[in-house]
Amino acid sequence: MKRLLLLLPLVLVGCAGLARTDRPLLPPAEIHRDTVWRGRVLIDGTVKVFKGATLTILPGTEVAFVRRDLDRDGLGDGTLVVEGSLKALGSRLQPILFRSASADPRPGDWLELRVDFSRDVHLRYCQIRDSAYTLHAHFTRGLVEDCTIRNNIDGCRLGQATFVIRNSLIENNQGKGINFRNSEVELTGNIIRNNGSGIFLFETDRAPTIHGNNIYGNRENFRLGDFFTGDVRLSGNWWGTADPEGAAATIYDRRRDPSIGEVFLEPASAWLPQSGPREALEISEAWRFATGGYVDASPAVSGDLLYLASWDGRIVALDAQGAQRWSKDLGEVVDAAPAVAGDTLYCQSWERQVYALNRHDGALLWRFGYAPSPADDHRQGAPLPVADLLLLPAWNGTLFALEAASGEVRWQYRGTSSLRAVPVFDGDRLYLSGGDGTFSALALDGTLLWSVLLDAPLLAPAALTPAGPVVTTRSGTLVAFDRSGKERWRNELQEPCYYGAPLYSGGDLFLGTAGGTLWKFDAASGAPIWSLAAGGSIYATPLLIDGRVFIGDNSGSLLVVGADSGDLLTTFRAEGEIQGTPALFGKRIVVGSRDHNLYALDLVEMPLESLP
Repeated sequence: MKRLLLLLPLVLVGCAGLARTDRPLLPPAEIHRDTVWRGRVLIDGTVKVFKGATLTILPGTEVAFVRRDLDRDGLGDGTLVVEGSLKALGSRLQPILFRSASADPRPGDWLELRVDFSRDVHLRYCQIRDSAYTLHAHFTRGLVEDCTIRNNIDGCRLGQATFVIRNSLIENNQGKGINFRNSEVELTGNIIRNNGSGIFLFETDRAPTIHGNNIYGNRENFRLGDFFTGDVRLSGNWWGTADPEGAAATIYDRRRDPSIGEVFLEPASAWLPQSGPREALEISEAWRFATGGYVDASPAVSGDLLYLASWDGRIVALDAQGAQRWSKDLGEVVDAAPAVAGDTLYCQSWERQVYALNRHDGALLWRFGYAPSPADDHRQGAPLPVADLLLLPAWNGTLFALEAASGEVRWQYRGTSSLRAVPVFDGDRLYLSGGDGTFSALALDGTLLWSVLLDAPLLAPAALTPAGPVVTTRSGTLVAFDRSGKERWRNELQEPCYYGAPLYSGGDLFLGTAGGTLWKFDAASGAPIWSLAAGGSIYATPLLIDGRVFIGDNSGSLLVVGADSGDLLTTFRAEGEIQGTPALFGKRIVVGSRDHNLYALDLVEMPLESLP
């Protein structure tokens, strides 16, 4: 047992009470009777739960391990050893967190959660990160469900154990996601991605049960150990592709090393629903605000106010209860999202006028107009504040760079066709979508750096990824470029795409199409991961919050979809089309509709028992 450097004279109470953890707790090195942890528990060294004792960890508890390497093996010493029983049952809203106590955590900061000779281990809604071996179990029976295991060296090590691992997310572990030998293992409903080896079967004398999982993006999705000579048959898992040969290519077996066994696959042809940590959700209306026209423009939020534009020509400021603070009549339709920078609100109207308003009271600061053109109809692109500039995409094909403080033109770039999408800025250059299919990169002084002509108009802005921009054409071609304008990949969706842009997050792209499909793609390759059919055409860019995708469609439905699972979690129905992107206002989702209303919506977490 590794020595605790600091040991407080604190006895944890038995099963009748709770350990007080109003401040960080360093527990005794030995736990001999039933004990409950809550709050924040700090471990420096090794804590051991002896046989006959049950350690219960309550929802919302953080178990933090001090990064210390006294034996100089390159791995942290922090360990929780369980020979009794362990019950760590969190919830989605209050997960239990096992992590490094360091301000700059890294894999291997602490050693492991080691369980030996236990008959009762149950982890639910636990998040385990920064360890060397995570769950390391021998001669143990356990259940792991709805957990997230990420950013460790290995996601688990199981030997001579019996475990069910279900509905968990196992990702970004440097070595193996799941590693077992001579164990009775059932893996169902998991998402296993972006690990070194997704599943590593060292050796076994029992056939594992592995089905209903989505296993993709790992260096090897499934790997046999160096001395494993038997064959393994796996069915009913998705391996990142609909192509059986492509799925087989993700397996490390006899085809790569003739001295080991062979894995025979019967793969699923598409993403399997109801995978990853489960959630049950309902959505309810908190309030609504009525306007005199369509609400196509996405609302803007700044501080304690929301700014709403509509086809009735008004800009309205609302507070968190939906009460109007001020209103400004611009005299013409507004269907482009307003933008806020500092104390100024910017918006563009169909009269080809741009307004700068004091965001606190709506007072006019300045206005700017530009000449008409044959392309003067909806939609317009939103203005974009960058540094001391306001970038304005105009119907007549000109990108105006205005002084944000005065509205004076600093420079202008004349494109080849109408501009209907907000430009995007990556901190160095602007990317501009043109109505004739021209996609351009500009320096912030308006100098053209490069441009390419695609096969159809570009009506939506690009998404910015670390490798470069990704844009979609009206005909449904999704194209990725590097920053020099070289094409990296393209995907022909066979579905039209109008005003909804792709959304990038954490290596993934989300895109809604006018064909009525919400897609998730791998941003590095463009390969589809999952898709979901909506009830109508999608014209909006998705919103991603807390692992959930929010997007409206032309049936009037706001869909709430699990970003990992691809499952439809809940919906809200308006009486008109939802064509703007929702926004987060406080803790509420706000979204406009063509029924002339803005809706503020509450999300309500439900118990898992409410799931069908």
